[in-house]
Amino acid sequence: MDTKVSGVGVEAVEYVQKSGTVRTRFDQEKTPASMAVIATLADLLGTDPVELDPLYSTIDPDDVDALVRVRNGTNGDSHVTFTHEEHAITVHSYGVLTITPEHEPTAETYGRGTGR
Repeated sequence: MDTKVSGVGVEAVEYVQKSGTVRTRFDQEKTPASMAVIATLADLLGTDPVELDPLYSTIDPDDVDALVRVRNGTNGDSHVTFTHEEHAITVHSYGVLTITPEHEPTAETYGRGTGR
């Protein structure tokens, strides 16, 4: 793992300032998708994960984990898209998630600088 986001190991974090999109790759064998979502969203918002609305208030975390579980060599991608904490979130079965604000992003929204 290259880094930790809110205590969860991730392989890569990319921030696209123009769209405000954050893209994270996580190891599905070690980290459930739902945990990666909450950790990345908390990091994006600059808050502790426990301060966020519970993920289950929007979607069943077990369903997210089951839908995008490691595909064991299966071709294709399954993914789930939902909105949580005013952000559009897409989790792909190949271990990538993207989070995009539903509003116009600003530089202050994710003040982590370039490269994130």
